[in-house]
Amino acid sequence: MQPMRAPWRLALIIFGVALCAAACAQEPWTLSDFYDARNEIRVRIAAVQNAQGDQLKLHAASNESRVWVTFLPSATAPALDSTASLDWWCRDEGQRRSRDAVTHQLAQRSGEPPSSLYHAGAHYVSFVLEHADGLDAPTAAIAALQACEGRLSLGYLDVDGRLAETAFELGGAAAAIAEVADVVRR
Repeated sequence: MQPMRAPWRLALIIFGVALCAAACAQEPWTLSDFYDARNEIRVRIAAVQNAQGDQLKLHAASNESRVWVTFLPSATAPALDSTASLDWWCRDEGQRRSRDAVTHQLAQRSGEPPSSLYHAGAHYVSFVLEHADGLDAPTAAIAALQACEGRLSLGYLDVDGRLAETAFELGGAAAAIAEVADVVRR
C-alpha cells in the first residue's frame, strides 16, 4: 500500500500547483484606496502585474485633476531609454497609442507644458492619461483603455534602442479604471 500513496500525493501536489498557476496567470487587477485625513486627500491605484514581473498602474489623487498611468518593467528587464517612448494597443489589431501623442494632445488642450505631463527614469515611465474634463470623452485615451478587452500590449525602447514588448490581461480593468477616475471627477 505504501508505494501507491506517493503517486497519489504527487498527483495532488501537481493539481494544486496547476490551480495556483492558473489563478496567477489571470493577472487580476487590484484596487487600493488610501486616505490622508490630515490633508483630506484620497489616492486610488489600480494595478496589475504580469507573469514576467512587469507592472502597470493607474492612479489619481483627489487634490489633482489628472489620472496618471505608470509602467514599471520587471527588475530583470533592461533600463528604459531616456525619451520615455511607450506605445500601447489592444489585442493584435488595435489602434496604437503613444505616450508622446497623449502628452502632446493634453498639453495643447490644457495649455500646460508637455514636460509637466510625464516623467520617466531608467526603470519607469509615468504620464498623465487624462484630465478630469476629458474623462467622459469617447475619444479619450482612458476611454479606449476601458473599452479594450482581452489583452493590452505595450511596446517600449530600452536604453540600447531595442524594441521590447510586454502584455497585460484586462479582466476587471474597466471597473478598476473607472474607480480610479472617480477620484478626480468633480
